[in-house]
Amino acid sequence: MEKIEHIGIAVKDLEKSNALFASLFGTPHYKTEEIAAEGVKASFFKAGPNKIELLEATNPESPIAKFIAKKGEGIHHIAFAVSDIVAEIERLQKEGFVVLNPTPKKGADNKLVTFLHPKATNGILIELCQEIATLKHDQS
Repeated sequence: MEKIEHIGIAVKDLEKSNALFASLFGTPHYKTEEIAAEGVKASFFKAGPNKIELLEATNPESPIAKFIAKKGEGIHHIAFAVSDIVAEIERLQKEGFVVLNPTPKKGADNKLVTFLHPKATNGILIELCQEIATLKHDQS
């Protein structure tokens, strides 16, 4: 893993949360994106060299809606950048981690993503992400 790519925060109201975090960081979000397959709308902020991803559910069955119903708003996941997501999945599976989606899928911000089950990572949902332009394996 190369670095923390972003921290994902589940929010009930993206518009209100965008205003809150814009005040906090002193800068507006730089992008909003909907990931229909996941039932989520995301916005992104830069905080120095770091990124924050705010996540709002677009339907009551989405993982974000379920997370908020169970735990309330707050940190949903920590994402780590990787240079070869397929190799990293294989390595982590050999180490005994449970990969929730062993075949990476397209996520927000032009990334290919996979998640590790939080039961194997001290209760923290871990996302691995790789820029789609840097793929080293055939992901089609």
